[in-house]
Amino acid sequence: MSALSRRQVRREDRWTLWNWRNSERVRLMSMNDNPIPREDHDSWFTKTFPTMRDRMVIVEWAGRSVGWYQIESWEESSRSGEWGNAIGEPEATPIGLGGGLPLLALSHAFDRMQAVQMIGRVLTLNRNMNAIMRRLKVPVDEDLAAVVRRMDGSESSVTAYRVDRPTWPRIEATGLSLLPSSLRQSFVQCLSEPISE
Repeated sequence: MSALSRRQVRREDRWTLWNWRNSERVRLMSMNDNPIPREDHDSWFTKTFPTMRDRMVIVEWAGRSVGWYQIESWEESSRSGEWGNAIGEPEATPIGLGGGLPLLALSHAFDRMQAVQMIGRVLTLNRNMNAIMRRLKVPVDEDLAAVVRRMDGSESSVTAYRVDRPTWPRIEATGLSLLPSSLRQSFVQCLSEPISE
């Protein structure tokens, strides 16, 4: 079994996700950087948990939950949606795993959910993720470019990256080749294993 694994979100992840989503580091790179009140998260989790299966997945390293990815705005009729991902426990995460999260999310979308198209939105200030998208040669969808207002009143532009089914195999192969060699086999093995409960 690989040191890297994926599992479905469980009820007991409620406050772990809140801590992760509410951390300053994650909020800084999120579309909405406002702090998330505990009661708002509790209400959101209670309401959405029944539909989270295959939409939000916990990523584990060496048996410890370290991050997640999510499939959002999914449209069954067009088999399209958006993906997002984040590391929640950077101190327990090997170097390179955060850069590989888009591969896990997109593999989930295209191989498990049979997606036709996926969009990833990245703030301009998120230099690391934008660099990853460039190295993967993910096409930019200029029509979906946007600007979001930040908590401090400033604005940040948003780049939309589009992955279509025909381009996914190339992006996946490129992504795997760019992973640190110490992680590559774990990713290959993880992608071949089912997502656990």
